[in-house]
Amino acid sequence: MTLPFRRRHHDDESAHDRARSLTSAGMLEPLSIEDEAWLAGHHESCAECSQEREAFLADRALLRGLRERTPEPPRDLWARTSAAIEREARGNRGRRPVPARRHGLPFGAAAGALLVIVVIGASILRGPIPLPNATPPGSQAAINSFEPQPTTFEIPAGSLAYIRSAANGSWEFVRADVDAVCPRTRPSCAPLIEDDPARPVTLAGTPTGMTVSPDDTQLVVAARGAGNAPDRIYVVDVPPATPAVTPAPTDAPVMPSGEPVTPEPVTPAPESPEPSVVVPDGIVEIASGVMVVGEAAYSADGKWLAFSARPSDGSSGPDLYLWTRGQKTATAVTTDHGTYFSTWLGDRVLASRVESPTAPDADASGAPATAEAHPVSFLLDPATLTQSDLAHPDLWLPVVDPTGRFVAYWSGTLVPSTDGLDWVLGTGQLVLDGWSSGPDGQPTPHPGKSPKPDATHVPALGPIGTPVAVVSGLTAAFKAKFDPSGTRLAVWIGEQVDADVGRLHLVVLDPTTGAISAEPEPLPGAPALRRFSIAEGRLAWVSPSGQDGQDSSVQVLGWSNNHFGEIRTIPAKALYIVR
Repeated sequence: MTLPFRRRHHDDESAHDRARSLTSAGMLEPLSIEDEAWLAGHHESCAECSQEREAFLADRALLRGLRERTPEPPRDLWARTSAAIEREARGNRGRRPVPARRHGLPFGAAAGALLVIVVIGASILRGPIPLPNATPPGSQAAINSFEPQPTTFEIPAGSLAYIRSAANGSWEFVRADVDAVCPRTRPSCAPLIEDDPARPVTLAGTPTGMTVSPDDTQLVVAARGAGNAPDRIYVVDVPPATPAVTPAPTDAPVMPSGEPVTPEPVTPAPESPEPSVVVPDGIVEIASGVMVVGEAAYSADGKWLAFSARPSDGSSGPDLYLWTRGQKTATAVTTDHGTYFSTWLGDRVLASRVESPTAPDADASGAPATAEAHPVSFLLDPATLTQSDLAHPDLWLPVVDPTGRFVAYWSGTLVPSTDGLDWVLGTGQLVLDGWSSGPDGQPTPHPGKSPKPDATHVPALGPIGTPVAVVSGLTAAFKAKFDPSGTRLAVWIGEQVDADVGRLHLVVLDPTTGAISAEPEPLPGAPALRRFSIAEGRLAWVSPSGQDGQDSSVQVLGWSNNHFGEIRTIPAKALYIVR
Protein backbone atom coordinates (compact mmCIF):
# COMPACT_ATOMS: atom_id res chain seq x y z
CA MET A 1 0.00 0.00 0.00
CA THR A 2 1.10 3.58 -0.63
CA LEU A 3 2.40 5.59 2.31
CA PRO A 4 0.58 8.91 1.75
CA PHE A 5 2.75 11.29 3.78
CA ARG A 6 6.29 10.57 2.67
CA ARG A 7 8.44 13.65 2.10
CA ARG A 8 9.87 14.83 -1.19
CA HIS A 9 13.03 16.85 -1.58
CA HIS A 10 13.57 19.89 -3.83
CA ASP A 11 9.78 20.44 -4.27
CA ASP A 12 7.28 22.99 -3.15
CA GLU A 13 6.09 21.02 -0.12
CA SER A 14 3.16 23.31 0.59
CA ALA A 15 1.56 22.64 -2.84
CA HIS A 16 2.08 18.91 -2.58
CA ASP A 17 0.80 18.83 1.00
CA ARG A 18 -2.33 20.75 -0.05
CA ALA A 19 -2.88 18.30 -2.93
CA ARG A 20 -2.60 15.30 -0.60
CA SER A 21 -4.91 16.93 1.94
CA LEU A 22 -7.56 17.74 -0.67
CA THR A 23 -7.31 14.25 -2.21
CA SER A 24 -7.92 12.68 1.22
CA ALA A 25 -10.78 15.06 2.00
CA GLY A 26 -12.37 14.37 -1.39
CA MET A 27 -12.67 10.71 -0.48
CA LEU A 28 -14.89 11.62 2.47
CA GLU A 29 -16.97 14.57 1.21
CA PRO A 30 -17.39 16.76 -1.91
CA LEU A 31 -14.82 19.54 -2.35
CA SER A 32 -15.66 23.17 -3.07
CA ILE A 33 -15.57 24.36 -6.69
CA GLU A 34 -12.39 26.37 -6.07
CA ASP A 35 -10.56 23.44 -4.39
CA GLU A 36 -11.69 20.98 -7.05
CA ALA A 37 -10.42 23.28 -9.83
CA TRP A 38 -7.09 23.86 -8.09
CA LEU A 39 -6.59 20.12 -7.43
CA ALA A 40 -7.37 19.23 -11.05
CA GLY A 41 -4.86 21.79 -12.30
CA HIS A 42 -2.19 20.55 -9.90
CA HIS A 43 -2.62 16.94 -10.99
CA GLU A 44 -2.24 17.99 -14.62
CA SER A 45 1.11 19.60 -13.87
CA CYS A 46 2.36 17.12 -11.22
CA ALA A 47 2.69 13.53 -12.37
CA GLU A 48 3.76 12.29 -8.92
CA CYS A 49 0.68 13.66 -7.13
CA SER A 50 -1.54 12.29 -9.89
CA GLN A 51 -0.02 8.81 -9.51
CA GLU A 52 -0.30 9.10 -5.75
CA ARG A 53 -4.03 9.90 -6.06
CA GLU A 54 -4.56 6.82 -8.24
CA ALA A 55 -2.77 4.72 -5.61
CA PHE A 56 -5.01 6.16 -2.87
CA LEU A 57 -8.13 5.22 -4.86
CA ALA A 58 -6.82 1.71 -5.55
CA ASP A 59 -6.04 1.16 -1.85
CA ARG A 60 -9.51 2.35 -0.86
CA ALA A 61 -11.16 0.00 -3.37
CA LEU A 62 -9.06 -2.90 -2.05
CA LEU A 63 -10.01 -2.23 1.58
CA ARG A 64 -13.69 -1.82 0.78
CA GLY A 65 -13.60 -5.10 -1.12
CA LEU A 66 -12.73 -6.88 2.13
CA ARG A 67 -16.29 -6.21 3.31
CA GLU A 68 -17.49 -8.93 0.95
CA ARG A 69 -14.70 -11.43 1.64
CA THR A 70 -14.46 -12.45 5.26
CA PRO A 71 -11.18 -14.30 5.91
CA GLU A 72 -11.79 -17.85 7.13
CA PRO A 73 -9.16 -18.93 9.67
CA PRO A 74 -7.71 -22.45 9.40
CA ARG A 75 -9.69 -25.04 11.33
CA ASP A 76 -6.74 -25.86 13.55
CA LEU A 77 -5.67 -22.23 14.14
CA TRP A 78 -6.75 -22.17 17.76
CA ALA A 79 -5.21 -25.59 18.41
CA ARG A 80 -1.83 -24.46 17.06
CA THR A 81 -2.04 -21.10 18.84
CA SER A 82 -2.90 -22.64 22.22
CA ALA A 83 -0.11 -25.22 21.79
CA ALA A 84 2.40 -22.46 21.03
CA ILE A 85 1.27 -20.48 24.07
CA GLU A 86 1.65 -23.57 26.24
CA ARG A 87 5.15 -24.24 24.89
CA GLU A 88 6.13 -20.63 25.53
CA ALA A 89 4.75 -20.80 29.05
CA ARG A 90 6.69 -23.99 29.78
CA GLY A 91 9.87 -22.43 28.36
CA ASN A 92 9.57 -19.34 30.54
CA ARG A 93 9.09 -21.24 33.78
CA GLY A 94 12.06 -20.70 36.04
CA ARG A 95 13.54 -17.88 33.96
CA ARG A 96 14.23 -14.48 35.47
CA PRO A 97 12.15 -11.72 33.91
CA VAL A 98 14.06 -9.56 31.40
CA PRO A 99 13.62 -5.82 32.07
CA ALA A 100 12.06 -3.83 29.26
CA ARG A 101 14.34 -1.68 27.13
CA ARG A 102 14.39 2.03 27.89
CA HIS A 103 14.06 3.06 24.28
CA GLY A 104 11.38 1.79 21.93
CA LEU A 105 8.65 -0.76 22.46
CA PRO A 106 9.39 -4.36 23.43
CA PHE A 107 8.45 -6.92 20.77
CA GLY A 108 5.36 -8.08 22.68
CA ALA A 109 4.08 -4.55 23.10
CA ALA A 110 4.73 -3.78 19.44
CA ALA A 111 2.83 -6.91 18.43
CA GLY A 112 -0.03 -5.87 20.68
CA ALA A 113 -0.08 -2.40 19.17
CA LEU A 114 -0.15 -3.90 15.71
CA LEU A 115 -3.08 -6.14 16.72
CA VAL A 116 -4.99 -3.09 18.01
CA ILE A 117 -4.36 -1.30 14.71
CA VAL A 118 -5.67 -4.30 12.75
CA VAL A 119 -8.81 -4.59 14.93
CA ILE A 120 -9.50 -0.87 14.70
CA GLY A 121 -9.01 -0.99 10.93
CA ALA A 122 -11.40 -3.92 10.66
CA SER A 123 -13.99 -2.08 12.75
CA ILE A 124 -13.72 0.96 10.48
CA LEU A 125 -14.22 -1.20 7.42
CA ARG A 126 -16.93 -3.49 8.73
CA GLY A 127 -18.70 -1.52 11.45
CA PRO A 128 -19.00 -2.63 15.11
CA ILE A 129 -16.98 -5.68 16.15
CA PRO A 130 -19.42 -8.57 16.89
CA LEU A 131 -19.38 -9.76 20.46
CA PRO A 132 -19.00 -13.49 21.27
CA ASN A 133 -22.23 -15.44 20.67
CA ALA A 134 -23.69 -12.47 18.78
CA THR A 135 -24.54 -14.88 15.94
CA PRO A 136 -26.64 -17.99 16.55
CA PRO A 137 -24.68 -21.26 16.68
CA GLY A 138 -24.78 -23.06 13.37
CA SER A 139 -25.49 -19.97 11.25
CA GLN A 140 -23.32 -19.11 8.29
CA ALA A 141 -22.26 -15.93 10.07
CA ALA A 142 -21.01 -18.02 12.96
CA ILE A 143 -19.02 -20.20 10.57
CA ASN A 144 -17.33 -17.17 9.04
CA SER A 145 -16.71 -15.25 12.27
CA PHE A 146 -13.25 -14.59 13.59
CA GLU A 147 -14.00 -16.31 16.90
CA PRO A 148 -11.66 -19.36 17.16
CA GLN A 149 -13.40 -22.70 16.93
CA PRO A 150 -12.91 -25.30 19.68
CA THR A 151 -10.23 -27.91 19.15
CA THR A 152 -11.88 -31.01 17.70
CA PHE A 153 -10.88 -34.62 18.21
CA GLU A 154 -11.26 -37.48 15.80
CA ILE A 155 -13.82 -40.27 16.03
CA PRO A 156 -14.25 -43.33 13.76
CA ALA A 157 -15.21 -41.99 10.36
CA GLY A 158 -18.78 -42.65 9.25
CA SER A 159 -21.67 -41.04 7.46
CA LEU A 160 -25.17 -39.86 8.31
CA ALA A 161 -28.18 -39.89 6.01
CA TYR A 162 -31.23 -37.73 6.56
CA ILE A 163 -34.13 -36.09 4.76
CA ARG A 164 -34.78 -32.37 5.15
CA SER A 165 -37.24 -29.85 3.79
CA ALA A 166 -35.85 -27.34 1.30
CA ALA A 167 -36.67 -23.63 1.17
CA ASN A 168 -39.08 -24.09 -1.74
CA GLY A 169 -41.09 -26.78 0.07
CA SER A 170 -39.47 -29.74 -1.67
CA TRP A 171 -37.46 -32.51 0.02
CA GLU A 172 -33.78 -33.41 -0.14
CA PHE A 173 -31.76 -36.53 0.65
CA VAL A 174 -28.54 -35.51 2.40
CA ARG A 175 -25.40 -37.42 3.35
CA ALA A 176 -22.71 -36.02 5.61
CA ASP A 177 -19.48 -37.56 6.82
CA VAL A 178 -18.66 -37.40 10.53
CA ASP A 179 -15.04 -37.85 11.58
CA ALA A 180 -14.51 -35.25 14.32
CA VAL A 181 -16.48 -33.62 17.14
CA CYS A 182 -15.91 -30.88 19.71
CA PRO A 183 -15.23 -31.68 23.37
CA ARG A 184 -18.25 -31.64 25.67
CA THR A 185 -16.71 -28.73 27.59
CA ARG A 186 -16.81 -26.59 24.43
CA PRO A 187 -19.57 -27.97 22.22
CA SER A 188 -19.92 -24.95 19.90
CA CYS A 189 -18.48 -26.61 16.82
CA ALA A 190 -19.03 -25.29 13.35
CA PRO A 191 -22.02 -27.09 11.80
CA LEU A 192 -21.64 -30.50 10.24
CA ILE A 193 -20.49 -30.20 6.62
CA GLU A 194 -22.48 -32.07 3.99
CA ASP A 195 -20.04 -33.73 1.63
CA ASP A 196 -22.37 -34.66 -1.20
CA PRO A 197 -24.76 -32.24 -2.92
CA ALA A 198 -28.31 -32.65 -1.65
CA ARG A 199 -30.41 -34.91 -3.89
CA PRO A 200 -34.05 -33.95 -4.57
CA VAL A 201 -36.57 -36.60 -3.48
CA THR A 202 -40.24 -36.80 -4.45
CA LEU A 203 -42.54 -37.39 -1.48
CA ALA A 204 -46.33 -37.68 -1.43
CA GLY A 205 -48.34 -36.78 1.65
CA THR A 206 -47.10 -35.80 5.09
CA PRO A 207 -44.33 -38.23 6.13
CA THR A 208 -44.61 -39.93 9.50
CA GLY A 209 -41.53 -42.11 9.19
CA MET A 210 -38.76 -43.01 6.75
CA THR A 211 -35.97 -45.51 6.29
CA VAL A 212 -33.41 -46.02 3.55
CA SER A 213 -32.00 -49.20 2.01
CA PRO A 214 -28.41 -50.17 2.88
CA ASP A 215 -27.23 -49.08 -0.59
CA ASP A 216 -29.02 -45.69 -0.38
CA THR A 217 -31.03 -46.38 -3.54
CA GLN A 218 -34.54 -46.77 -2.06
CA LEU A 219 -36.40 -44.69 0.49
CA VAL A 220 -39.38 -46.21 2.32
CA VAL A 221 -41.91 -43.61 3.46
CA ALA A 222 -44.97 -43.92 5.68
CA ALA A 223 -47.31 -41.01 4.92
CA ARG A 224 -50.65 -39.73 6.12
CA GLY A 225 -53.40 -39.40 3.56
CA ALA A 226 -54.87 -36.01 2.69
CA GLY A 227 -58.61 -35.55 2.14
CA ASN A 228 -60.05 -38.76 0.74
CA ALA A 229 -56.60 -40.24 0.08
CA PRO A 230 -55.76 -43.08 2.49
CA ASP A 231 -52.61 -43.50 4.54
CA ARG A 232 -50.02 -45.39 2.59
CA ILE A 233 -46.53 -46.86 2.63
CA TYR A 234 -44.48 -46.43 -0.50
CA VAL A 235 -40.99 -46.81 -1.91
CA VAL A 236 -39.30 -44.09 -3.95
CA ASP A 237 -35.91 -44.22 -5.64
CA VAL A 238 -33.16 -42.00 -4.27
CA PRO A 239 -31.37 -40.17 -7.10
CA PRO A 240 -27.67 -41.01 -7.45
CA ALA A 241 -25.16 -38.59 -5.99
CA THR A 242 -23.84 -37.73 -9.46
CA PRO A 243 -26.48 -37.38 -12.19
CA ALA A 244 -26.10 -39.90 -14.99
CA VAL A 245 -24.90 -38.47 -18.28
CA THR A 246 -27.17 -39.29 -21.20
CA PRO A 247 -25.06 -40.28 -24.21
CA ALA A 248 -25.49 -38.13 -27.29
CA PRO A 249 -27.60 -39.76 -30.03
CA THR A 250 -25.61 -41.31 -32.84
CA ASP A 251 -26.34 -40.63 -36.47
CA ALA A 252 -28.55 -43.18 -38.20
CA PRO A 253 -26.68 -45.54 -40.54
CA VAL A 254 -27.06 -44.89 -44.25
CA MET A 255 -26.93 -47.06 -47.38
CA PRO A 256 -24.09 -46.59 -49.89
CA SER A 257 -26.59 -44.69 -52.04
CA GLY A 258 -27.16 -42.22 -49.21
CA GLU A 259 -30.58 -43.58 -48.27
CA PRO A 260 -31.14 -44.10 -44.51
CA VAL A 261 -31.40 -47.68 -43.27
CA THR A 262 -34.93 -48.60 -42.17
CA PRO A 263 -34.78 -50.71 -39.01
CA GLU A 264 -36.68 -53.97 -38.96
CA PRO A 265 -39.79 -54.03 -36.75
CA VAL A 266 -39.18 -55.42 -33.27
CA THR A 267 -41.74 -57.70 -31.66
CA PRO A 268 -42.48 -56.38 -28.14
CA ALA A 269 -41.72 -58.74 -25.25
CA PRO A 270 -44.73 -60.16 -23.41
CA GLU A 271 -45.80 -58.21 -20.34
CA SER A 272 -44.93 -59.51 -16.89
CA PRO A 273 -47.88 -61.28 -15.27
CA GLU A 274 -47.31 -59.13 -12.14
CA PRO A 275 -46.33 -55.62 -13.26
CA SER A 276 -45.11 -53.19 -10.60
CA VAL A 277 -47.67 -50.78 -9.24
CA VAL A 278 -46.12 -47.41 -10.09
CA VAL A 279 -48.17 -44.27 -9.66
CA PRO A 280 -47.59 -41.44 -12.11
CA ASP A 281 -45.23 -39.56 -9.81
CA GLY A 282 -42.77 -42.47 -9.71
CA ILE A 283 -43.79 -43.84 -6.31
CA VAL A 284 -44.23 -47.58 -5.75
CA GLU A 285 -47.04 -48.06 -3.26
CA ILE A 286 -46.55 -51.25 -1.23
CA ALA A 287 -49.42 -50.81 1.27
CA SER A 288 -52.50 -48.60 1.48
CA GLY A 289 -55.03 -47.86 4.21
CA VAL A 290 -52.58 -48.82 6.96
CA MET A 291 -50.12 -46.95 9.17
CA VAL A 292 -46.73 -48.15 10.38
CA VAL A 293 -46.43 -49.02 14.06
CA GLY A 294 -42.85 -48.48 15.22
CA GLU A 295 -40.20 -48.41 12.49
CA ALA A 296 -39.60 -50.18 9.22
CA ALA A 297 -36.14 -51.66 8.61
CA TYR A 298 -34.24 -53.43 5.85
CA SER A 299 -32.26 -56.60 6.41
CA ALA A 300 -28.48 -56.11 6.37
CA ASP A 301 -28.23 -57.36 2.78
CA GLY A 302 -31.05 -55.03 1.66
CA LYS A 303 -33.14 -57.92 0.30
CA TRP A 304 -36.07 -57.73 2.72
CA LEU A 305 -38.07 -54.93 4.32
CA ALA A 306 -40.00 -55.64 7.53
CA PHE A 307 -42.50 -53.52 9.46
CA SER A 308 -45.68 -53.73 11.50
CA ALA A 309 -48.80 -51.86 10.42
CA ARG A 310 -52.43 -51.63 11.47
CA PRO A 311 -55.54 -50.38 9.62
CA SER A 312 -55.85 -46.60 9.62
CA ASP A 313 -59.46 -46.82 10.80
CA GLY A 314 -58.42 -48.54 14.02
CA SER A 315 -60.47 -51.64 13.31
CA SER A 316 -57.70 -53.96 14.53
CA GLY A 317 -54.17 -54.08 15.86
CA PRO A 318 -50.95 -54.45 13.85
CA ASP A 319 -49.61 -57.38 11.88
CA LEU A 320 -46.11 -58.11 10.59
CA TYR A 321 -45.46 -57.26 6.93
CA LEU A 322 -42.62 -58.31 4.61
CA TRP A 323 -41.65 -56.85 1.23
CA THR A 324 -38.81 -57.54 -1.18
CA ARG A 325 -37.78 -55.83 -4.38
CA GLY A 326 -39.85 -57.00 -7.30
CA GLN A 327 -42.95 -57.73 -5.23
CA LYS A 328 -46.13 -55.90 -6.16
CA THR A 329 -47.13 -55.13 -2.58
CA ALA A 330 -46.03 -55.96 0.95
CA THR A 331 -47.45 -59.15 2.43
CA ALA A 332 -48.95 -59.55 5.89
CA VAL A 333 -47.34 -62.69 7.34
CA THR A 334 -49.34 -62.71 10.61
CA THR A 335 -53.08 -62.48 11.20
CA ASP A 336 -53.31 -62.19 14.99
CA HIS A 337 -53.53 -58.35 14.87
CA GLY A 338 -51.08 -58.14 17.75
CA THR A 339 -47.56 -58.57 16.28
CA TYR A 340 -44.90 -55.88 16.59
CA PHE A 341 -41.67 -55.80 14.57
CA SER A 342 -38.59 -55.18 16.72
CA THR A 343 -35.42 -55.56 14.62
CA TRP A 344 -33.40 -57.90 12.44
CA LEU A 345 -31.20 -60.60 13.95
CA GLY A 346 -28.91 -61.65 11.13
CA ASP A 347 -31.18 -62.71 8.29
CA ARG A 348 -34.21 -63.32 10.52
CA VAL A 349 -36.92 -61.04 11.87
CA LEU A 350 -37.10 -60.55 15.64
CA ALA A 351 -40.63 -59.60 16.68
CA SER A 352 -43.08 -59.77 19.60
CA ARG A 353 -46.75 -60.62 19.87
CA VAL A 354 -49.27 -60.05 22.65
CA GLU A 355 -51.08 -63.01 24.13
CA SER A 356 -54.74 -62.50 25.03
CA PRO A 357 -54.87 -60.90 28.48
CA THR A 358 -56.50 -62.83 31.29
CA ALA A 359 -59.50 -61.41 33.10
CA PRO A 360 -58.20 -59.23 35.96
CA ASP A 361 -59.15 -59.81 39.55
CA ALA A 362 -60.95 -57.08 41.48
CA ASP A 363 -58.84 -54.99 43.84
CA ALA A 364 -59.53 -54.46 47.55
CA SER A 365 -62.20 -51.85 46.82
CA GLY A 366 -64.05 -54.18 44.50
CA ALA A 367 -63.18 -52.23 41.32
CA PRO A 368 -61.80 -54.34 38.46
CA ALA A 369 -58.06 -54.04 38.00
CA THR A 370 -56.47 -53.16 34.68
CA ALA A 371 -56.00 -56.16 32.43
CA GLU A 372 -52.35 -57.01 31.87
CA ALA A 373 -51.08 -58.96 28.87
CA HIS A 374 -47.99 -61.14 28.63
CA PRO A 375 -45.79 -60.71 25.54
CA VAL A 376 -44.03 -63.49 23.64
CA SER A 377 -41.11 -62.90 21.27
CA PHE A 378 -40.06 -65.00 18.29
CA LEU A 379 -37.72 -65.24 15.30
CA LEU A 380 -39.11 -65.54 11.77
CA ASP A 381 -37.35 -66.67 8.59
CA PRO A 382 -38.63 -64.36 5.81
CA ALA A 383 -37.99 -66.95 3.09
CA THR A 384 -39.82 -69.89 4.70
CA LEU A 385 -41.99 -67.98 7.26
CA THR A 386 -40.86 -70.48 9.91
CA GLN A 387 -41.31 -69.12 13.45
CA SER A 388 -39.17 -69.99 16.50
CA ASP A 389 -40.55 -68.79 19.83
CA LEU A 390 -38.11 -67.63 22.49
CA ALA A 391 -38.62 -69.56 25.70
CA HIS A 392 -38.11 -66.56 28.00
CA PRO A 393 -41.45 -65.30 29.43
CA ASP A 394 -42.68 -61.68 29.31
CA LEU A 395 -40.11 -60.70 26.68
CA TRP A 396 -41.09 -57.54 24.76
CA LEU A 397 -39.27 -56.01 21.75
CA PRO A 398 -35.83 -57.55 22.34
CA VAL A 399 -32.78 -56.14 20.54
CA VAL A 400 -29.59 -58.23 20.32
CA ASP A 401 -26.22 -56.51 19.96
CA PRO A 402 -24.37 -57.19 16.67
CA THR A 403 -21.74 -59.32 18.42
CA GLY A 404 -24.43 -61.67 19.77
CA ARG A 405 -23.40 -61.28 23.42
CA PHE A 406 -26.16 -59.15 24.92
CA VAL A 407 -29.82 -58.31 24.55
CA ALA A 408 -31.93 -55.38 25.76
CA TYR A 409 -35.67 -55.84 26.24
CA TRP A 410 -38.71 -54.97 28.33
CA SER A 411 -39.12 -57.64 30.99
CA GLY A 412 -42.70 -57.40 32.18
CA THR A 413 -46.34 -57.07 31.24
CA LEU A 414 -48.32 -54.74 28.99
CA VAL A 415 -51.59 -52.87 29.44
CA PRO A 416 -53.98 -51.57 26.74
CA SER A 417 -53.61 -47.95 25.63
CA THR A 418 -56.46 -45.51 26.27
CA ASP A 419 -57.89 -45.93 22.76
CA GLY A 420 -57.43 -49.71 22.90
CA LEU A 421 -55.38 -49.72 19.68
CA ASP A 422 -51.97 -50.25 21.23
CA TRP A 423 -50.11 -51.55 24.26
CA VAL A 424 -48.39 -49.56 27.00
CA LEU A 425 -45.58 -50.80 29.23
CA GLY A 426 -47.04 -52.27 32.39
CA THR A 427 -45.30 -53.86 35.37
CA GLY A 428 -41.61 -54.52 34.74
CA GLN A 429 -38.38 -52.82 33.71
CA LEU A 430 -36.05 -52.31 30.77
CA VAL A 431 -33.10 -54.65 31.23
CA LEU A 432 -29.76 -55.74 29.79
CA ASP A 433 -29.21 -59.48 29.71
CA GLY A 434 -26.84 -62.06 28.28
CA TRP A 435 -27.90 -63.69 25.01
CA SER A 436 -27.76 -67.33 23.98
CA SER A 437 -27.98 -68.36 20.35
CA GLY A 438 -29.23 -71.76 21.44
CA PRO A 439 -27.69 -75.24 21.33
CA ASP A 440 -25.64 -74.35 18.25
CA GLY A 441 -23.98 -71.31 19.84
CA GLN A 442 -22.04 -70.36 22.94
CA PRO A 443 -23.98 -68.46 25.62
CA THR A 444 -22.54 -65.29 27.13
CA PRO A 445 -23.73 -64.91 30.72
CA HIS A 446 -24.17 -61.41 32.09
CA PRO A 447 -21.13 -60.22 34.08
CA GLY A 448 -21.50 -60.29 37.83
CA LYS A 449 -24.58 -62.51 37.69
CA SER A 450 -23.36 -65.60 35.88
CA PRO A 451 -25.27 -68.79 36.60
CA LYS A 452 -23.39 -71.62 38.24
CA PRO A 453 -21.44 -73.72 35.75
CA ASP A 454 -23.42 -76.70 34.54
CA ALA A 455 -21.88 -78.80 31.77
CA THR A 456 -25.19 -80.51 31.11
CA HIS A 457 -27.18 -77.29 30.72
CA VAL A 458 -27.19 -75.41 27.42
CA PRO A 459 -29.40 -72.30 27.56
CA ALA A 460 -32.17 -72.18 25.00
CA LEU A 461 -32.40 -69.57 22.28
CA GLY A 462 -32.99 -66.22 23.97
CA PRO A 463 -31.90 -64.27 27.05
CA ILE A 464 -29.71 -66.04 29.61
CA GLY A 465 -31.99 -64.92 32.44
CA THR A 466 -29.67 -62.63 34.43
CA PRO A 467 -31.22 -59.21 33.76
CA VAL A 468 -29.85 -55.91 35.04
CA ALA A 469 -31.97 -52.74 34.94
CA VAL A 470 -30.81 -50.20 32.35
CA VAL A 471 -32.97 -47.08 32.64
CA SER A 472 -35.50 -46.52 35.39
CA GLY A 473 -38.67 -44.48 35.26
CA LEU A 474 -40.07 -45.81 31.98
CA THR A 475 -43.62 -44.77 31.24
CA ALA A 476 -45.19 -45.98 27.98
CA ALA A 477 -42.83 -46.81 25.08
CA PHE A 478 -39.17 -47.34 24.27
CA LYS A 479 -36.78 -48.08 21.41
CA ALA A 480 -33.32 -49.60 21.96
CA LYS A 481 -30.34 -49.97 19.60
CA PHE A 482 -26.75 -51.16 20.07
CA ASP A 483 -23.66 -49.83 18.32
CA PRO A 484 -21.66 -52.32 16.17
CA SER A 485 -19.23 -53.11 19.01
CA GLY A 486 -22.01 -53.94 21.48
CA THR A 487 -20.50 -51.55 24.05
CA ARG A 488 -22.93 -48.63 23.60
CA LEU A 489 -26.68 -48.96 24.08
CA ALA A 490 -28.98 -46.11 23.03
CA VAL A 491 -32.50 -46.04 24.49
CA TRP A 492 -35.30 -43.67 23.47
CA ILE A 493 -38.15 -43.35 26.00
CA GLY A 494 -41.60 -41.90 25.32
CA GLU A 495 -44.06 -40.82 27.96
CA GLN A 496 -46.93 -41.78 25.65
CA VAL A 497 -47.13 -44.79 23.36
CA ASP A 498 -47.61 -42.60 20.25
CA ALA A 499 -45.35 -39.73 21.36
CA ASP A 500 -43.21 -38.10 18.69
CA VAL A 501 -40.81 -36.54 21.23
CA GLY A 502 -39.09 -38.38 24.06
CA ARG A 503 -35.80 -38.67 25.92
CA LEU A 504 -32.68 -40.31 24.48
CA HIS A 505 -30.13 -42.03 26.71
CA LEU A 506 -26.74 -43.56 25.94
CA VAL A 507 -25.55 -46.36 28.24
CA VAL A 508 -21.87 -47.34 28.18
CA LEU A 509 -20.87 -50.99 28.65
CA ASP A 510 -17.46 -52.25 29.67
CA PRO A 511 -15.77 -53.52 26.47
CA THR A 512 -14.33 -56.55 28.28
CA THR A 513 -17.07 -57.67 30.66
CA GLY A 514 -20.13 -55.89 29.27
CA ALA A 515 -21.02 -54.48 32.70
CA ILE A 516 -22.82 -51.12 32.72
CA SER A 517 -20.34 -48.34 33.41
CA ALA A 518 -20.59 -46.71 36.83
CA GLU A 519 -19.61 -43.35 35.31
CA PRO A 520 -22.36 -40.79 34.63
CA GLU A 521 -24.26 -41.33 31.40
CA PRO A 522 -22.76 -39.31 28.54
CA LEU A 523 -26.31 -38.58 27.33
CA PRO A 524 -28.74 -38.72 30.27
CA GLY A 525 -32.05 -38.09 28.54
CA ALA A 526 -31.67 -35.53 25.74
CA PRO A 527 -34.93 -34.36 24.10
CA ALA A 528 -35.18 -36.18 20.78
CA LEU A 529 -37.61 -37.25 18.10
CA ARG A 530 -38.48 -40.93 18.08
CA ARG A 531 -36.17 -42.09 15.28
CA PHE A 532 -32.41 -42.10 15.90
CA SER A 533 -29.36 -43.92 14.55
CA ILE A 534 -26.26 -45.36 16.17
CA ALA A 535 -23.07 -46.48 14.44
CA GLU A 536 -19.41 -46.94 15.27
CA GLY A 537 -18.30 -43.96 17.31
CA ARG A 538 -21.47 -41.87 17.08
CA LEU A 539 -25.14 -41.49 18.01
CA ALA A 540 -27.38 -39.18 15.93
CA TRP A 541 -30.86 -37.85 16.56
CA VAL A 542 -33.14 -34.94 15.62
CA SER A 543 -33.82 -32.28 18.23
CA PRO A 544 -37.44 -31.13 18.64
CA SER A 545 -38.42 -27.92 16.87
CA GLY A 546 -38.42 -24.93 19.22
CA GLN A 547 -35.62 -26.18 21.44
CA ASP A 548 -33.32 -23.25 22.31
CA GLY A 549 -35.57 -21.10 20.12
CA GLN A 550 -34.43 -22.83 16.90
CA ASP A 551 -35.77 -25.24 14.32
CA SER A 552 -34.84 -28.92 14.46
CA SER A 553 -31.28 -30.02 13.78
CA VAL A 554 -29.48 -33.33 13.46
CA GLN A 555 -27.34 -33.64 16.59
CA VAL A 556 -24.42 -36.03 16.93
CA LEU A 557 -22.76 -37.37 20.04
CA GLY A 558 -19.41 -38.86 19.05
CA TRP A 559 -16.84 -40.77 21.04
CA SER A 560 -13.34 -42.17 20.91
CA ASN A 561 -12.77 -44.58 23.79
CA ASN A 562 -14.26 -42.68 26.75
CA HIS A 563 -13.90 -39.18 25.27
CA PHE A 564 -17.22 -37.71 24.13
CA GLY A 565 -17.96 -34.70 21.94
CA GLU A 566 -20.75 -33.10 19.93
CA ILE A 567 -21.53 -31.59 16.55
CA ARG A 568 -24.77 -30.71 14.76
CA THR A 569 -26.24 -29.59 11.44
CA ILE A 570 -27.64 -26.20 10.53
CA PRO A 571 -31.31 -26.06 11.71
CA ALA A 572 -34.09 -26.86 9.25
CA LYS A 573 -37.89 -26.83 9.34
CA ALA A 574 -38.27 -30.62 9.03
CA LEU A 575 -35.68 -33.38 9.42
CA TYR A 576 -35.87 -37.17 9.39
CA ILE A 577 -32.97 -39.45 10.28
CA VAL A 578 -32.84 -42.37 7.85
CA ARG A 579 -29.42 -43.77 8.86
